[in-house]
Amino acid sequence: MANNLTKVPMNELPIDKRIKCFDEVALGYDFDQALLEAQRCLNCKNAPCIMGCPVGVKIPNFIAALVDGNIKNSFE
Repeated sequence: MANNLTKVPMNELPIDKRIKCFDEVALGYDFDQALLEAQRCLNCKNAPCIMGCPVGVKIPNFIAALVDGNIKNSFE
């Protein structure tokens, strides 16, 4: 994977639909976008996500396990 630290913009519900419903605005990433974001996360040197997580999940470890295809380790 690339060593790119540029954030992948998340897909969002179009404004014309948002104003008429209460659906979720953030639509998430497709598989390729999620892989790019995972790589960006794994290249982060500061990991502010861990301090920002209310339960202290080591998010980079979780994502690394997912990237490696180790689903069991990812949720442990």
